Amino acid sequence: MRNKTHILGILFLMILSFGANAQDHKYSCGPDAKAFDGNDLVSYFQGDVKQGSDQYKYEYDGLNLYFASAQNLATFKSNPDKYIPAYNGWCAIALTGGTLARPDFNHYKVQDGKLLFFEVRAFFNGKTAWEKDPDINKVVADKKFDEIFD
Repeated sequence: MRNKTHILGILFLMILSFGANAQDHKYSCGPDAKAFDGNDLVSYFQGDVKQGSDQYKYEYDGLNLYFASAQNLATFKSNPDKYIPAYNGWCAIALTGGTLARPDFNHYKVQDGKLLFFEVRAFFNGKTAWEKDPDINKVVADKKFDEIFD
């Protein structure tokens, strides 16, 4: 019984601290960092993820975005909503459980025209878990994301 109480106490504290941190910044990357590890968001849709360049840095909604070319930067500027990742870059599979987790920006997929990122940790690959039922996972993640950020 003591162990269960201890574990529940730790989980409660984690949830409280998680909630406070989740609202500090709506994106999975901080406002002063290279957003999405400096990867070119347009390049994800081109099937070959490229590292962005300081030459093509662009500030968008408090994010420092980097693009690999002037063309990709122009493409992004023409339709930012298309290229900003779903769930503001938070791990899609973690959202199905109602939590925010910073993903590995090299683990992704484009589903229904939206870029999704997934976390990877010891013995767990979020993308693999997502692929077990991507349509249902999307419905659940959409709902949980709206609950967290509305």
